[in-house]
Amino acid sequence: MLRVPAVLVAVLGVALLGGCSSPSSDAGALSAWQRQQDLATEADPAVLGVLVADVDAGEQAPQEIRPGVRLQFPASQPVDHLEFSCYGNGAMRAVIRTVAGDATRDTTVGTMACRDSPHRIDVPRGTSAGIDSVACSGFDSDRPSTWRLVVIGRAQPAS
Repeated sequence: MLRVPAVLVAVLGVALLGGCSSPSSDAGALSAWQRQQDLATEADPAVLGVLVADVDAGEQAPQEIRPGVRLQFPASQPVDHLEFSCYGNGAMRAVIRTVAGDATRDTTVGTMACRDSPHRIDVPRGTSAGIDSVACSGFDSDRPSTWRLVVIGRAQPAS
């Protein structure tokens, strides 16, 4: 099973969205939240990758949002589900794109309260060959924040 280092994907996500403003909350509290999130995923063998980015406050129409941070696997991966988390006491929505072979599916996730994170998001079944890529953008945030999407792999049967 391919394992993409969470730090590599996190750095890539932040670098891709470097034009977005960072959360205006206490930098120390944000840093502590990020460390806690990293610790929860770094040692988990089921984690295939992590996408992370900052988001500005403001309302946007879902059709205006394109998944911005993307994780492309070198080979299709069996994905069980995704876990979306966001920092603070705010709320936001997300657009998630999964690609499996020739099939692309965009899913708009309704408002999620950051304090109730992580939010489980199921991936489309019927992708027996696996997922080739996952992309995400947070939007409709009621305040500047940071979001995080963890890709959780499906257990493989023992050979």
